[in-house]
Amino acid sequence: MADSGKPDGDVQTALSNAFSREYLDRLREGSETSASGESEAAGPWELRHEEGVYPLFRSWEGFEHGDSPEGVFQVREAGLIFFAVRPAAGRDPLFRPLEPVTPQGFAVESAGQVVGHLRFFNPDWLHAAHVGACLARSPLAVAAILEAGGPDFQEQVGRILGRDLFGELEP
Repeated sequence: MADSGKPDGDVQTALSNAFSREYLDRLREGSETSASGESEAAGPWELRHEEGVYPLFRSWEGFEHGDSPEGVFQVREAGLIFFAVRPAAGRDPLFRPLEPVTPQGFAVESAGQVVGHLRFFNPDWLHAAHVGACLARSPLAVAAILEAGGPDFQEQVGRILGRDLFGELEP
């Protein structure tokens, strides 16, 4: 037991995991699967408010179980942004450049097809598009971004979407 009265990490893992320590150790000796990065990032995640900070945990984890959060944020809006993009951080890239460069520029591939061309190769732009695509696939992540933006931001988004859906309304 630690001084806090809570079991230490190894004891807590043994108490809260259906698999034995021996099994988990043996499992880790083997090579990682191709999906291990995605499963590590997949969650589901929860941003909680505890003692004046905002820890980010998987939904089944928590301080009460002796777990360490993925991140701890002093500002809720920052925590919401990290919550929204966390699943994108472990996924295989959704966009890849193709070689060689063509007269149209650098071809961008996604899911086995060319989806566009870039005038200049920019890996940061490809990664940003990857994160954007992951956000576009998660209503929960988009809701977190909207909440982080605040009421004025949400009102502006509503106006943009309303105009896209209903066209310009006459005053």
